[in-house]
Amino acid sequence: MDILSGTTVRWRALLPFLLALLAASPLRAAPPTEYQLKAVFLLNFARYATWPDEALADSDAIDICVLGRDPFGEHLSGLEARQAQGRAVKVHYPAAALEAKGCEVVFVAASEQRRLNAILRELEDWPVLTVSDIDGFIEAGGNIGLVTVDDRIRFDINRSTVATQHLRLSAQLLKLARRLIGREGD
Repeated sequence: MDILSGTTVRWRALLPFLLALLAASPLRAAPPTEYQLKAVFLLNFARYATWPDEALADSDAIDICVLGRDPFGEHLSGLEARQAQGRAVKVHYPAAALEAKGCEVVFVAASEQRRLNAILRELEDWPVLTVSDIDGFIEAGGNIGLVTVDDRIRFDINRSTVATQHLRLSAQLLKLARRLIGREGD
């Protein structure tokens, strides 16, 4: 009995240390970063958008492209293990907007802000869903603008440019948008 009580005393002395060690342990999941969340948004946009049949006819993948300096780091590579609309997701980094015309989703990085109008003009005749977190993106003619409101990532949609590019977004996606501008079909 005396040996048992000695063991109990040692465990009680070690308990605060063990609890502190567990609290500092990397086992606790860190909250997702801004661009981890934005990568998931890109995947979901690909899942809830519809392209003209001829745009996907000869492709076995949904191509998500990043124009400009990649803000996502390793977070986009995880999308390649996923699917959108029954197709594999592939990530590409074209050097210019004209190289991105074969992509289904194009994220325009903030590094391209000075060239934004030229990029949107180069892609406007192609069925490409353009997304960015550049301020004023949808007003400039982009399709979906990512915005941060109260530490939450939200999105705005320009329905006119979506329709002009012969794309359709699901009703669920439209309902989740923070703001819709333009009218569908304009």
